[in-house]
Amino acid sequence: MDEHSDGRAGARQAGFAGVTRKVLERLPLPGRQQELMVVEVTYPPGGTAPLHRHPVAGAIYIVEGVAESAYGSDEPRQYRAGETLQDRADVPHTLFRNCDPDRPLRFLTIYALEPGRSYTMEP
Repeated sequence: MDEHSDGRAGARQAGFAGVTRKVLERLPLPGRQQELMVVEVTYPPGGTAPLHRHPVAGAIYIVEGVAESAYGSDEPRQYRAGETLQDRADVPHTLFRNCDPDRPLRFLTIYALEPGRSYTMEP
């Protein structure tokens, strides 16, 4: 589920089937070899992510729908529109899914990372 981008804000990225990603911002962070990346992600109804991990911590803001997420051996927890959760660095993301079988899940991911580095990796 590694992502690639051409570096332009607005570039769309594909993940697993039915998931869309739209890069909204890529902003250089002054004095650091990092950029702030903001991506709008949409999961299809009932969509579930495969096992993956994140090389850096990040924030997720649920814009629309209900997500269920778990890391490592943690119990799953649901997050609704208006809520945030943290992507944990280098811990297996064992569950992330759209709880609604009829409507898409839409959320923003926000990460600070080295330019060109993916924020999602296979386990």
